[in-house]
Amino acid sequence: MLEIYLTGIKPKSGVTFISGGIAATMQGLGYSTAVYLPVQTGAGIKGGLIQAPDMMFSKFMDKNITTYCSYLYRGKPLSPAVCEREKLYIDKNIIFQDYMNVVNNYECVVVLGQSNFATMFEPDFTEEELLRTINSPIVLVASMKNSNPEEIFDYLNFAKRKNLNLRGIILNEYPMDKLSTEAKDLQREIYNRTGIGVLGIIPHIEDLHTLRPEDWIEYVICRTDLEAIFNVSISKLHATA
Repeated sequence: MLEIYLTGIKPKSGVTFISGGIAATMQGLGYSTAVYLPVQTGAGIKGGLIQAPDMMFSKFMDKNITTYCSYLYRGKPLSPAVCEREKLYIDKNIIFQDYMNVVNNYECVVVLGQSNFATMFEPDFTEEELLRTINSPIVLVASMKNSNPEEIFDYLNFAKRKNLNLRGIILNEYPMDKLSTEAKDLQREIYNRTGIGVLGIIPHIEDLHTLRPEDWIEYVICRTDLEAIFNVSISKLHATA
């Protein structure tokens, strides 16, 4: 079973788009794929039903992806105050049970995290504790629109000190005009200063919502190292070459 936990180094890193792209690519390669979101914030109401926007994006990318969410909140960002206001309380045991059910039934699982390790589900339950509980390999996402290199270096070294199961980082929204000049230098500097590998560099796309699923999948295949992300040789990926 192939599995990763995607989370940002700060809010608005683009985790939803990256996770949907990776999940759709793996589904397209023939792996039964699920996207699991322990807690969805910013849920909306449509047709009298509460809908999870992150899950909807994965379904937009490929309707065959299975999506599952343990808790839905309309408030955003996630905090104990939001949970109290909506009278919904997060049980870590339920999240763990749901997580185990998903990973035991699919060939590939992408777990969609929150803003960063410090996100608080309950006063005594953070995303960091969740990660220690499930011990899923972590792939961080940093947006080059709202994060500078020093912030990335600092966060990666902070993550290393936590002794979490950190696999690498994807740089998102990289300026298109700097992809051929600065990106490789930054990739090398990140590894030299943190020991953490860059698993992908996704360019900044002006109007992301106009992209077709097949366009986004092409970005994932061309701009990320899926084998490094999942730490496995993917024969089906080479068969598409």
